[in-house]
Amino acid sequence: MEASNYTTSPSTAADAAITTKEQTNTPSTATEDPPLSKKALKRQKRWEKTQAIKKRRKEQSKEIRRIKAQNEGRDLDAEREQQKQNEKEGKGWARREKLWRERCQKGKIDESFRVCFDCNFEDQMTWKEVNSLSLQLRYAYAMNRKSPMPLHVHVTGVKGECDTRKHLEKIDGFPDSWAGRAYHVHEESLEDVFGSALSNVVPSKGEEVKQDNDEAKSEGKEEDTDKDNSQKSQPMLRPNHQLVYLTGDSENTLSTLDNNTTYIIGGIVDRNRLKRAAIERAEAIGSNSTLPIKTARLPLDEHLDFKGSTRILTCNHVFEILLKYRENGYKDWGKAVLSVLPDRKDIHEKEEKKEESQKDEEDKS
Repeated sequence: MEASNYTTSPSTAADAAITTKEQTNTPSTATEDPPLSKKALKRQKRWEKTQAIKKRRKEQSKEIRRIKAQNEGRDLDAEREQQKQNEKEGKGWARREKLWRERCQKGKIDESFRVCFDCNFEDQMTWKEVNSLSLQLRYAYAMNRKSPMPLHVHVTGVKGECDTRKHLEKIDGFPDSWAGRAYHVHEESLEDVFGSALSNVVPSKGEEVKQDNDEAKSEGKEEDTDKDNSQKSQPMLRPNHQLVYLTGDSENTLSTLDNNTTYIIGGIVDRNRLKRAAIERAEAIGSNSTLPIKTARLPLDEHLDFKGSTRILTCNHVFEILLKYRENGYKDWGKAVLSVLPDRKDIHEKEEKKEESQKDEEDKS
């Protein structure tokens, strides 16, 4: 607004003074933020301290990388420019795809057992618990993607409007890129996905017909996997395929893992509230459908001394134990479990099992 020069008459000046006084006395209508409580101030200070620590650690990490590169005679600026050029030309993606195919072929992903996360318990969990579940699914995806012997993984019951999907959709590449890494997310339930797959099993090895798309298969993709519609990726199962629901309440104990089996992990984060939920779910599926489902538990007590620590495992811990057991050549449950669980649990391998492992190592040498 442009300012203008004018002469103010006495009456106008008086009116202006009155108006100014009224405006001064009139309480402000603008809403001001209320002062923070002591608890909120402490929370804010903790957050600021955490952010400062993260920033400092990031700077320290960058400095360590710079010194290491300098000692090795590398030019980090040139490497960054080359990385940008590779991303522009798609070379980085091609290299990662090649490495993934090599791991899948070497690990014989299509001949291995499968894992399924049954996400049918969301309506029994709190929002915080659902958020924890989505994080555990992300951890499992990362573990499988980096493993030298990846598995086909199916996550069932992740419906379009459920909170689990809303959390996962915040991640870049979900769900299409995940399907390209043998991690298939289905809106359909466990019963629908595997009921359909078992009714369309692939021929056994003696009668096997060579697939038209060998390359897609070697990449860890299912026959129907399409990057534009990952929901259509269905398991390709062999005859006599079994389903085993893993739950600590089962009377059956796993001795080893069978490669013609899908091991089901209940997608439950309940802080020990939903007792027997997994085994009751498995029994309900077995009684209400034609799926040949069994139950079993991991051989934790047979191999490990928990010394009072809880035996309740997160979904990603159970998955990683199965993954490590396979990487160890389908033996030594104790080694697989100890390599996964955090040290704070203070878990030790039982002496007799430790002696057996040492004897096996001596026989090898």
